[in-house]
Amino acid sequence: MWENSKRAEVVNWAALIIRMVFYACTWTFPGFYHITEVYNTLIIFVALALLFFNNVNPIKKLKEKDLSFYALALALVVAAVNLFIIDSNKGCFLILADFLMVFYLSKEIKLTELQVKTLEVFFLVMFVSWFVYDRTFSFNANTGATATVFTMLAGYVLLNRLCSAKEIYGFFIVISLIRTTNLVLWHLARGAFIALAVFLVLFYLVPKKLWQNKVFFRGLTLFSIFGSLLFVLAYVLLAATGINPRMPFFYKNVFSGREQIWMEVWEIFAGQPLTGIGSGRALRSFFEYNIHNAMYDILAVHGIIVFALAVTVLIIRLFEAGKLIREGAGTEKILCMAAVFAIFIESFIDMDLMWADYSPVLLFLLYEIFRPGRPEKL
Repeated sequence: MWENSKRAEVVNWAALIIRMVFYACTWTFPGFYHITEVYNTLIIFVALALLFFNNVNPIKKLKEKDLSFYALALALVVAAVNLFIIDSNKGCFLILADFLMVFYLSKEIKLTELQVKTLEVFFLVMFVSWFVYDRTFSFNANTGATATVFTMLAGYVLLNRLCSAKEIYGFFIVISLIRTTNLVLWHLARGAFIALAVFLVLFYLVPKKLWQNKVFFRGLTLFSIFGSLLFVLAYVLLAATGINPRMPFFYKNVFSGREQIWMEVWEIFAGQPLTGIGSGRALRSFFEYNIHNAMYDILAVHGIIVFALAVTVLIIRLFEAGKLIREGAGTEKILCMAAVFAIFIESFIDMDLMWADYSPVLLFLLYEIFRPGRPEKL
């Protein structure tokens, strides 16, 4: 028993180290980012596969009739079959697999206290490195700013705990928010600004009692998932009116091309809604195949069946998170949940919720929600 436990701990360390090294190199060395960009989903898939087979017993899950496991397995099987049916590029399978495994594993993995503390320190150190030296110009401006905000959300877990222990540390929270806001506005990064703003509203302005309200939490969950598709519809309809105001602070028009991508994708998808349209298509409306909306991407690329199964995995996990919060979870879990919802809503206009380069942050935040026995203070 001791040997099995020790072996499991070592494998978890291996998976965590892969993810930390990948994340650190990606957002510290632009050259690494540009070289590994085409392999990022595979690198993350390897780490997630290690965590999956080290922490999950598939046979046991089948016997227990775990609905989330069935939905995960069926979604991946149907997605793979669809890609062969329509003869699409197969790489998008890994994007979906990584995304769904992050949510499924968030409740299943079992980390030691040392492993969790290592992750907390790691993300805070990563954020401090961006705080000290802005590397955004070495990446796409939106990408670099979003990486800063997402890293701040993960680093905020330890920073908030430090503040709970000694109020003087609240000074570092204030300057962190000022610095991050300044960086986001300086680089005119709309998506990063949305993520930061939504997080601040949900964490600081929404009362804890409202977080513990079942109707509110489930409504926010459903909005985060299905609101993404409603946003696409509303955006396209409003763009068709011809009105296109300029956004304050960002010096960009509200409608800047996404409506054309979404309309073109819909025209193709309408002809094959069950199998989806796959990936790798050449779009008239954009120079690369990027749908710029995470939930719309799952629906369009993989079809209605896979979308329904993927949504089942998401809703099960998020409703379970809501139950933990209603049962009296502290502010730390609410902080992580606010960050997760912020990433969902930011992904109304981008793919960051599903992008492998950001997945270490998403898994960390979700794990912090599900891990048991978390003390409120250090």
